Amino acid sequence: MDAHDPDPNGAVNPYPSSAVAQIADAGSTVMTIPTAAIRRATAVMDGYLTALRAAPQEPAGRVLAVVGDYGTGKTHLAAHLIRHAAERLDGDLQWMHLNAPPDTFVSLYRAFADKLADRRDVVDRQVRRLYADILAVEVRRSRVTEPLAESLLDGSLDPVAVVDTFGMMEHRLLEQLRQRLREVTDNTEFARALTLLLRGGFEDAVWEWIAGRPPAEVLRERGITGTLTATEATALQAMGVFAMLIGYGPNPFVLVIDELDQVLTAAGRRGTEALDKFKEMLHVFAASHTFLIIAGLPDLLDSLPRDVRARSGEQVRMTPLTTAETRGYIRYRQGDRLAPFTEESVVQLVELAHGVPRRVISLCHRLWRQARDRGTPVTPAMVRAAVRELYGGAGTQHVLAEIRQVLVGTGHDAYVPDYFLTDRPDSRVDYWLPVGRDDAGCGILLAGPMLEESDVATVENRARAAHAHRDCELLLVVLEPVPEQFLPRIREAVGREPLLYRPRSFADQLTAEVKAMTGRMEERYPQDGLLVPVAPHLARLDRRQSATQHMLSLLTGALDDLRVRNDQQLAAIHRDLSQLRPPPGAVTEPGADDLLAGLPAPVVEVFERALAAGHLHTRVGTLLTQAFAEGEAGRGARQAVRARIRDGRVHAATGVAALLTELVEAFAQAVAEWYALARQQPGGPTVAQRERLEEICQIFDVVHEYLPVFRLRALRDLVDGPGDGAGPEDLFGDLSSRVRQELLAALPGGAT
Repeated sequence: MDAHDPDPNGAVNPYPSSAVAQIADAGSTVMTIPTAAIRRATAVMDGYLTALRAAPQEPAGRVLAVVGDYGTGKTHLAAHLIRHAAERLDGDLQWMHLNAPPDTFVSLYRAFADKLADRRDVVDRQVRRLYADILAVEVRRSRVTEPLAESLLDGSLDPVAVVDTFGMMEHRLLEQLRQRLREVTDNTEFARALTLLLRGGFEDAVWEWIAGRPPAEVLRERGITGTLTATEATALQAMGVFAMLIGYGPNPFVLVIDELDQVLTAAGRRGTEALDKFKEMLHVFAASHTFLIIAGLPDLLDSLPRDVRARSGEQVRMTPLTTAETRGYIRYRQGDRLAPFTEESVVQLVELAHGVPRRVISLCHRLWRQARDRGTPVTPAMVRAAVRELYGGAGTQHVLAEIRQVLVGTGHDAYVPDYFLTDRPDSRVDYWLPVGRDDAGCGILLAGPMLEESDVATVENRARAAHAHRDCELLLVVLEPVPEQFLPRIREAVGREPLLYRPRSFADQLTAEVKAMTGRMEERYPQDGLLVPVAPHLARLDRRQSATQHMLSLLTGALDDLRVRNDQQLAAIHRDLSQLRPPPGAVTEPGADDLLAGLPAPVVEVFERALAAGHLHTRVGTLLTQAFAEGEAGRGARQAVRARIRDGRVHAATGVAALLTELVEAFAQAVAEWYALARQQPGGPTVAQRERLEEICQIFDVVHEYLPVFRLRALRDLVDGPGDGAGPEDLFGDLSSRVRQELLAALPGGAT
């Protein structure tokens, strides 16, 4: 849910329950805060569009690098640029969004090719335009055919028909096409494939080749023998070719590659060849009419060689929201009202969320609901409590497990967990690594959000107790960034900067910190004896052996887990098959109508709309059944199926629809059971019952946030055809809030 409800009573939570941006329809209406990053990126896009319209024949490509931490709005910025460009061009825009996999450029190309398959008509049109431009030059060489040039350029003549009619030498045109593609690649197979794409009978074979499969025999006979996904170099060349093709002519093409740091990190571990090809691809994009947006974490650009960074074009770094920007966002969402928020609570909200948009929005959603339930304004204390609930204990055990893996993997398997340096409770360290002699060593502390003075004092006391009783090096691992006003005290107490937990880079950063700490302690306590010269080498060998044994044990465990999961899945399949046909006389589970029978009419209406959106996979089954029908109805259904069923997004959306339906039905059943008990109370639901309803709604919200509901658009397009309206996901953003509101309104004293 992105659009706010301007109901002055505030009956519907105006903030989205899920603050994860998705690039949906270019025509979607989403509130965008005009931050410095947004303004700068929009100016770059405007420059691109202006140059493209002013001189369509000149290369107007741009490369925009957008970097920022998780939740800072990188994807939202990309979506804003697409909407902005579409508005300026009245919808005449081609765009594509890719999430880079943590794998290779080959996997990135496969994702690109999957989405390219959805644009067959666009590719066909652009190939014909390119071919017609080349042919127009040729026909002007003869007075007989010169009048055909303008008809070719305006698209009123088919270039393939002209070649066949006048018996023109196709190999000369093929050479011209190859020359056009020379700036991208010397591989002549692209020119041959694009030419065959225009001739009947070859389309399926060519598109299979574009998808990365080995060429069919019919293509091999015509000189196409290579596979586009054979190497990362050919995969990147192919991306450059097709991006140049889609962006050919006056029509712009915007390509977004999100989380690019994942694939670049993988590429960097293998060598420089892939990065060299990536540099070439950036050059191709800049030399075409394509607007390329690459987005990633702050170290995205730092991980690139200098010459590759130079090709990345404009660079925009996401900045945190200011108090004024957050206040403006709140007023926008709430119909120009600040209440229930106050000036003080907004300041506290921005400070504790560190201005990260995703956190600001999530906290606003939670705090608005709490303020409405309690009938009080949002106070700074409520903000601190909400931050602690959302980010305090979540993931602590997971982080501790990662720390253990790093310690064992680096050969420090003699660590002691939950180690007390003295009898005092505040002398506990989460992990202690004995190093040297005289009980010296290294300690690792783990801390949650630093929200108040007491949080900082706790860390200070733990660090001072450790330093007072042991010669040691300390490292503080924090789950959330430390506020600026507390950082000097943390540095002084611990002795170094805290290490912020970031899932993707934490293991590498912790490994480096542990190596540095233990190295300093070993220098402080040199060993005596004949083996001193070789002691460091023996220690390194010991750590490497331990690391190798640890990796072998992890691999063995992973294989065992895989075998167990396979056995469990096989058993589950057998169970499911045996239960598909219930025995005679068996009582079936209640359907959706039975679940909703006892609920108030407004609640039933809310659930019916949600279930209708989730039951898209059932309508797909109906469409497939119609495809086997005779006559016009069957012909139309078959056309729809052929056009969309190969789309991988449809496959994924079918699974999402089934899971979402199960989730909504389980939610409805829990709500029905709650309502049956609550309506028995003459004075309305009790406090305990209200808390139980709140818990039920929160469970739905948490599970719903993990489902990529936006994928249902693919199923909607399959059964209804492409549409510009709101997607099915808009129904679920505040489903729990609407259900809760209607339930309480239907009970005595429930709305108070």
